[in-house]
Amino acid sequence: MGGSNRSMVNILQSLEGRVRRVLASPSFGDFRSVVEAEGLAEELIDLPRKPGSPVDRALRVLAGLKLAWWVLRHRGHLSAIHANALTGLNLSVPASLIHKGPIVVWIHDPVGSKWGSRLGPVIKRLVPRLRIAAVSRTAEAVAVENGLCSAGDATLIPNPIDPADVVAARAPRTNGKISIGVLGGASHRKGFDLLPDTIELIDDDRVVWDLYISSVVEPGMEATWERLDGFPEGRVRLHEKVFDVSQVYAKLDIVYCPSRNESFCRVAAEAMLNGIPVVGSDIEPLRNLLGDDEAGLVFRVENAEEAADSLRRLIHDEGLRAQLGSVGKERSSKFHPTAIAGQLLGLYGTGA
Repeated sequence: MGGSNRSMVNILQSLEGRVRRVLASPSFGDFRSVVEAEGLAEELIDLPRKPGSPVDRALRVLAGLKLAWWVLRHRGHLSAIHANALTGLNLSVPASLIHKGPIVVWIHDPVGSKWGSRLGPVIKRLVPRLRIAAVSRTAEAVAVENGLCSAGDATLIPNPIDPADVVAARAPRTNGKISIGVLGGASHRKGFDLLPDTIELIDDDRVVWDLYISSVVEPGMEATWERLDGFPEGRVRLHEKVFDVSQVYAKLDIVYCPSRNESFCRVAAEAMLNGIPVVGSDIEPLRNLLGDDEAGLVFRVENAEEAADSLRRLIHDEGLRAQLGSVGKERSSKFHPTAIAGQLLGLYGTGA
């Protein structure tokens, strides 16, 4: 799981004993499996969905009506509705018309949509109790673009990250190599196509690139994969998907995030929890996470030369790596799920 699903697992864990958790979701997928296996909800509402199917639009309507029927029967003791991302908001609209309490929408979306910009103003008028949270100013801008709030009105609540999930003791360095890690999807949005140019510009025998990237080939990325395959063996190491990311971070010295667009950048935040400096694109979420060169270095979007310059600074300066990593670890306390759950409870209007 990644993105908002992992965040919701962390939140449900932190809310245990503080509220009664009722989860409305499709009955399939990794997220639902984890929730059921770990008992993270006192009640489950199965929503009919078939993503990618021609009938899914109709099923969304049915899902919204099913949720509304549940709310109608339980509205007497329902404190709040939590709608996760814009999809959750759209499904929750019929229920929110019945519910008299707040509906909290936690925006994780990196970009808006044509339908969202049309529906948002209507939803805002229909649901006056709407409360907007966003994982970054970029996510807030999506809510503004969709007509859900004005700039500055959203409560900024970052994605929660449990240190127990992502932090492990650092692996000993015995071969003198410096590992630069790249984690995430092989997509244009994540800047995957910048990797070959950046690797070519780092001409240093001490450097090893460890790529923990999905092997799914996004259209247009075939040439990038071919160039990566052409690097000498040992310089670029492609790894299978690893579920225990703490073991991955334990082996890395620098994390590289060349994304063109993010709503939060969980990889950078996880690196910070591990005290690993980040080199990332100068986009709002990364700039906000890292501060002014406090927990990492930023470079202009799509500029492989600047990215390579920043990486070289860290490769050649162990003290700078340690300094940035230490500050990142200090800043990462704001991602703790307990703190995030407290902020959400405030929006729910409960003192639990």
